[in-house]
Amino acid sequence: MESIPHLTYEEAVRQYLARFRSLMQPSRETNDIEARGTVELPVETLVQRAAEIAGISSGMIDLAQDHLNSADPRTREGIRYHFIDQAAVELLLGIELLHISEVKTGTASPAAIKATHGAALREAVSDAEKSSSVPVTQGLPEAVSHRASESANLAEAVAGLKLAVESAASSIARRVQELGGDIAFDLVSGMQWTEVVRGASLSFEDIETTLKSIPNEIAGSLLLNVYRKISALLSGSVEAEARLKIREWLEQMKQADRIDVFNAKVEDFYHVALLGKLVSEPAMAGTEIEPVNRASDRVKSFSDKFMVLTGRIRKLEDAIRLGKPVNNSHFRLVTLAMQVSLLAALVYAGRDYIKDGVTGILPESTAVP
Repeated sequence: MESIPHLTYEEAVRQYLARFRSLMQPSRETNDIEARGTVELPVETLVQRAAEIAGISSGMIDLAQDHLNSADPRTREGIRYHFIDQAAVELLLGIELLHISEVKTGTASPAAIKATHGAALREAVSDAEKSSSVPVTQGLPEAVSHRASESANLAEAVAGLKLAVESAASSIARRVQELGGDIAFDLVSGMQWTEVVRGASLSFEDIETTLKSIPNEIAGSLLLNVYRKISALLSGSVEAEARLKIREWLEQMKQADRIDVFNAKVEDFYHVALLGKLVSEPAMAGTEIEPVNRASDRVKSFSDKFMVLTGRIRKLEDAIRLGKPVNNSHFRLVTLAMQVSLLAALVYAGRDYIKDGVTGILPESTAVP
């Protein structure tokens, strides 16, 4: 599937969202009802629009590279926010095309599964419209707002900052443990372990080759874009390391047959117990009160934004699981690779939010793990 050329990422987004809006508009045509899936369009129209979306999406990934590599952390955060919701809606559209293929081969999914998928697709389109309409430079919205810190003296300000750092680190770690533990448990206990290991070991070239074995070419193109967008949640410099680390954690969970192995790994990786100890009056001696108060507010905002991020990642994970009834071994293998990459992105995002939250707060001589 060739990408559709655009001048900018923002121009591509406008075309992308327009295609999805037209995709969800009910059709007045009544022929070919049996072959339709959960989208109220004739199959030929659905396939044509899905092909256009796949082409635009492929171009968007290339056009987004400047945003992904931006020196501005808010811009990097914003493009990943876009990509998460886009990946979810494209994945569900790809699953829709696979459901249609099942109808043609007489292996269609039950009506209840289709209804659930249809509701999820409509919601995902709405989510992608909302997030992808926000300029990437705005980053993630904050879940809540806090009253500005107004400590009257340095000791009080440092105590407030220490509490903010400890609370933020614990909150971020807990959210990773909850959502990440759920994903890890699904991988370790809900699948054939040999398949999980194979999926976790697939390279991008392997993914591309595997998707070519899926009968529906357009679905394969959409799913390849989904995998690319999930992979883009990790910076290229750590992607291989992150996937390997997650695979090792999963293997240790499997051997121990205990979910708390994952929780302990997250605690150690984030150095949660150590972070609060780095904030102390001696370390902050000579610092003005106002910068310390602002630092406390900044740390809180990182924790709030991570709450939004994990909410979006959970919806993407839910979309992956909605594809499990699809009876195609190649598709199943790719979704396993998606889950491993998504879990790696979640774990490393949590670490980055903690480190970015405290960067610049402590004296340069204080090493942040």
